[in-house]
Amino acid sequence: MKQINQSIYLLESGKFVNIYAIVRDNGVLLIDTGTPGKADNILKELDGINVKPADVKVIVITHAHPDHAGSCAVLIDKTHAKLYIHKDDFDVLLGKAPPPEPRDFLEKIVAFMAEHFFKYPPPKDAIPLEEDSTIQGFEDLKIIPTPGHTPGSMSILDVKDSTLFCGDAINNRAGKLIGPHKHFTFNREQAWRSVAKIGAINFNTLCLGHGPWIAESAQEKVQDLLVANKPD
Repeated sequence: MKQINQSIYLLESGKFVNIYAIVRDNGVLLIDTGTPGKADNILKELDGINVKPADVKVIVITHAHPDHAGSCAVLIDKTHAKLYIHKDDFDVLLGKAPPPEPRDFLEKIVAFMAEHFFKYPPPKDAIPLEEDSTIQGFEDLKIIPTPGHTPGSMSILDVKDSTLFCGDAINNRAGKLIGPHKHFTFNREQAWRSVAKIGAINFNTLCLGHGPWIAESAQEKVQDLLVANKPD
C-alpha cells in the first residue's frame, strides 16, 4: 500500500490495475476492486492501516470491466458496503446485459480472455449514478461522467484533496499520459471528449486506473496531452 496524501491510499492488491481507498472519520470508500479473487488481499491491505471490513461503507466502480469490477460482489458480501456505478454501465455490472461487441481481432481476443479467465460473479444489486448524483456519506465527492472507454465510464472528483480519479479515461504509461486506447475503447471520439472534459476541471492530483498517480500539476499534464493529440 502507498499513501498518496493524508486520506487517500493506493492498494497494491490489484497488481496491474489500481485500487484506491479514501479513508475518513465516517468510513472508507473504495474506488474499483481489481480482478476476481482480490477481495481477501484488499481487506488484508486495509487491515494494515487499521481499517476493518465493517469500516468500508462504499465501493465505487469506475466502469464495468472485469479488471476493475472483478472482486466487487465478494467485497460487498464481506463488508456490506453500498455499491455504486454509473447508470450506463449498471446492467453490464449486474450481468443483465452483455458488454459492447468487440470490433476487431484484438478486441475479440480480449473479450475471450475476459469471459474465460476474468469472469466475475455479478453483484446482486448496485446504486446507479449520474452527473448530479451523490454518494451517501461522501456527498462532497463529485460524479463526473467520462464515457467513451465504456458507455458508463465515470470519474470522481475529491474537491477536498484536489484529486481526480479517472478510471481508464486516461492512463500513465512509463511516466507519460496517454489517451484512449483504440483496442479497449468503446467510442474513441467520445473518449477524447471526456479527456477534454477532465482537462477543464480544477485538480492537482490525478489517480489513474493504470500506472502511477500524478502528484502535482496533473490538470496541466492532461491539457498537454490534449494539445499533443489535437486533430490537424
